[in-house]
Amino acid sequence: MVKSTRTHAYDVNVVFEKRTYTEDGASLPYRIYIPKNYDCGEKYPMLVFLHGAGERGTDNEKQMIHGLQDMFNDPASPIYDSIVIAPQCPENSQWVLTPWANGNYSIADTPESRQLELVCRIMDDVKDYCNVDEDRVYVTGLSMGGFGTWDLLSRHGARFAAGMPVCGGGDTSYARLLKRIPIRTFHGSEDDAVPVKGTRMMYASIKNEGGENIDYTEFDGCGHGIWGMVYSDRENIDWLYSQSREERRKKAEKAAMIQKAAAVGGAGSVLAILLILLGVKKAKKKDKDK
Repeated sequence: MVKSTRTHAYDVNVVFEKRTYTEDGASLPYRIYIPKNYDCGEKYPMLVFLHGAGERGTDNEKQMIHGLQDMFNDPASPIYDSIVIAPQCPENSQWVLTPWANGNYSIADTPESRQLELVCRIMDDVKDYCNVDEDRVYVTGLSMGGFGTWDLLSRHGARFAAGMPVCGGGDTSYARLLKRIPIRTFHGSEDDAVPVKGTRMMYASIKNEGGENIDYTEFDGCGHGIWGMVYSDRENIDWLYSQSREERRKKAEKAAMIQKAAAVGGAGSVLAILLILLGVKKAKKKDKDK
């Protein structure tokens, strides 16, 4: 991929194009950023950004107020060499149809919102005309968008390489599935809009399921508006863009081979498992030598 050198940060209000997705009488406005040096012969990571409740509407502008500019303020950030989608939820709806004050909710009792369904359609539509690296698709969102991020990761986890929910809440019963997805989540300890217990419970549930890919940062003494600290931290953005579904596939394939070998039983299975592990180590060494 040819990367351009930037001397200053882009204004997200200028470089994000306005579009509207329409399907069966329903529509959702969204903004999209495509790298200026876009090359159809290359594959690009894609990030979905979900705004908070205060940015709802149909003007296709308010969703740009919080978060996105923070991520674009560093001209060397990997976000510049990715495709970014920022949909806007209408005034009379939510990304997830649940009261925020409850913190967590049950997906079984909460049908997927039409808005998140349309977000998935937008993702598919963008893939039709942009060369997206499907192993490097990410989602992040703040407040109401934090709920939306947990919801997309829970219902459509296979789509995403990683996620970063900020001051949201999700369904703890999905912890067993979510433990496979790299997640960084954040909340303020004194949040009076979305209770911090929501994120604490999601983190604890995933850890209790043996999750090793979950990381939680709680900002001590901070209230609801922590997203500036999260999105302006370049390390968080670098972490997000370093994740790939390819690593999950390798781990799953390795686990499946070991399980199959163990099911055979006897000394032969022990030898097979050792050979599998040796093969993995050799592969890693080979990759390192390249």
